[in-house]
Amino acid sequence: MPRLKLALVLPAVQVGITAVLTQWADRVSWILLGSSRAPGPLAHLHLFVIELRVIWRGVNAPAFPLGQLAWVLSAYRILGFGVDDLFYLVGVLILWYLVGRKLDRRRFGIAAAESGTMATRILFPLFMMALGMFLFALSLVDFREEFSFARGYYIRYYGLAVSILFLLWSLALMISSGLKLRHNISGGALAEM
Repeated sequence: MPRLKLALVLPAVQVGITAVLTQWADRVSWILLGSSRAPGPLAHLHLFVIELRVIWRGVNAPAFPLGQLAWVLSAYRILGFGVDDLFYLVGVLILWYLVGRKLDRRRFGIAAAESGTMATRILFPLFMMALGMFLFALSLVDFREEFSFARGYYIRYYGLAVSILFLLWSLALMISSGLKLRHNISGGALAEM
């Protein structure tokens, strides 16, 4: 019986959920937040979807910067999505493919390939550490914003959840990439340079 590959399932599920939340929240946010139109009987559900989309950005935190690269093109739409949203969905796909591949390797007992060029063995972990540091900085900024907002009103649970998720992703990226980099350096990758 063939085993289910997480490298295929996780990206499909995550991109599907992210796409639905993005479309739904985009369609109802103008009704609820920027219009004088009555929100209707599903107003609470629509507000929840808008907040859930914000939280989901924390679940997909490493993909978030890719969507921000195309913010200038957000006015252009393809298949109902802004170009920035499509970049973000591609980032979600890549992120969860890599997570699924790593989980599959652990689950099936497949050792990670030690071959590769200097770029893949040294520069990729450095890039992932830099991404982790960037997410760490964003989480600190988000924490500060949430608590400064809380002084006047209340703590927004969804904003706090995103800050925590960004922090957790940043720590996971920095620690795992640092360990991988140390392993690659001690394994002789620098001797190849």
